[in-house]
Amino acid sequence: MKTALCAATVLTILAVLARPTGLAEESKKPTTIAQQSNGDPTTKAILALTPDKIRWFTPSYYTDGRQRAQLFGNSSEGGNWIDRVKIPAGGRALAHTHPQDELVTVIEGTWYVVEGAKFDAARLIGYPPGSFIVIPAGVAHFVAAKESTAVVQLSGSAKFQTTYLEK
Repeated sequence: MKTALCAATVLTILAVLARPTGLAEESKKPTTIAQQSNGDPTTKAILALTPDKIRWFTPSYYTDGRQRAQLFGNSSEGGNWIDRVKIPAGGRALAHTHPQDELVTVIEGTWYVVEGAKFDAARLIGYPPGSFIVIPAGVAHFVAAKESTAVVQLSGSAKFQTTYLEK
């Protein structure tokens, strides 16, 4: 009996010592909600991302300094998704449309947008953090960030697509 208890104690200690901790463990933490749930829609746990875990990237179609982060789902494939877009101070997106409604929540900075088929900075309307904007499918619009970086959150349920009217 004593031998069995000693062996179990040694195995427990070895298991604890072998477990990764600290920075190594931290770097293995998931950085998207999908990674946290391993894509399993039946996961019954609170899933969360803190700002420091959000991975920003520059899609090939962003050539103007903007960055994107996928928080939930995959906007390039469709299904339910939530993304964030970061527009640097002075950045802008020329006139464009989307085949689906664009649901926008301003998270940080002031986001400027207005309807129109040709970019005109004088017409831009600013929306502060907390604002919610719906741009109906097919409505031509252009956006910008003026004095500071703007971060907006977009959500949808179909593949995100953009048709630029200006080059």
